[in-house]
Amino acid sequence: MAQRSAESGLMSPAPSETSVISAFSAELPTPRSHPLIPGSPKETALINYLDDRILHITRRYAKSFAADGSERGNDAGYMNFHQVILDIEPVLDVVWISATRKSIFSEMS
Repeated sequence: MAQRSAESGLMSPAPSETSVISAFSAELPTPRSHPLIPGSPKETALINYLDDRILHITRRYAKSFAADGSERGNDAGYMNFHQVILDIEPVLDVVWISATRKSIFSEMS
């Protein structure tokens, strides 16, 4: 059942059981305490890893629309959104872990 917000008076949808469960089951990993040094081997390895994973995701997405459905395994096209999440989640975790407040906020200013 929809709930009325006290401040705005607008109706908002009632939270679903799925949204409540996923909100508590997903914990963010602990980020690094110090930022990666620009140009360091660790930063280069991170960039190469992210580039490889994004390319993999892009290829699987493109294969989702291919007329030839004969490909199977990890390199087959996505059949549902859950498969997309399984590929994207580790990439986001690595980005989250590799960033720090200092490096994120210094780029914003």
